[in-house]
Amino acid sequence: MVKVSPALNTIWQAVLFISLITVLPALSACGNFIQIVPVTALTPAPVQVQPRESTNSTDLQSTRFVPSRIVAKTIELDAPIVEMGWHTVEQDGQFISEWEIPENEAAWHRNSARPGQGSNIVISGHNESTGGQVFAEVEELQVGDEVTLWTDNNESFTYQVIEKNIIRTFAASIEAQNYLQSITEPTPQEQLTLITCWPRWTNTHRLIVIAAPKQVVTSSR
Repeated sequence: MVKVSPALNTIWQAVLFISLITVLPALSACGNFIQIVPVTALTPAPVQVQPRESTNSTDLQSTRFVPSRIVAKTIELDAPIVEMGWHTVEQDGQFISEWEIPENEAAWHRNSARPGQGSNIVISGHNESTGGQVFAEVEELQVGDEVTLWTDNNESFTYQVIEKNIIRTFAASIEAQNYLQSITEPTPQEQLTLITCWPRWTNTHRLIVIAAPKQVVTSSR
């Protein structure tokens, strides 16, 4: 049996570590793995959702406003939200849609629900590995913490974190791929889904934070 000296073993471990931290971040920018959706048309189909019940026509109109700011006091998050679009590329003979995540803002998936529409509101953001680090502290959110969305007509919708999941994207299992595919789909009840890369210094996993509605308050900021 060939014996490897401790010094040589240490050098080998150092080389392996440097290779990993060099190659893994280069595999993909954070946004490239956030919901890559196989499509049959050139763009994903818009989400069809029903507004929450109300007898007030003004209230129904308010559900048409898009989120413009996200606030989570426990992690000192207060950031603008912009609408996020997509572009299509061909991959392995199949057209897919890749989301175009902004560098310095949180990104609302424009074919997801709007606050108050009773379905899945999806917002993505970069961590420290790339971009403006807008969601760098999202990993610190705990179950029970509150996240508030403000719309562009100054209406606030408050949600409470109920679930956190970390899913590997590099060499992901079929189960993990299916889960990542499902997290942006419409839901029968309203929920807020936050997506970012994990750990904060790279993009080998996705952190998914799910929050349920707590209350709706109409006021000025």
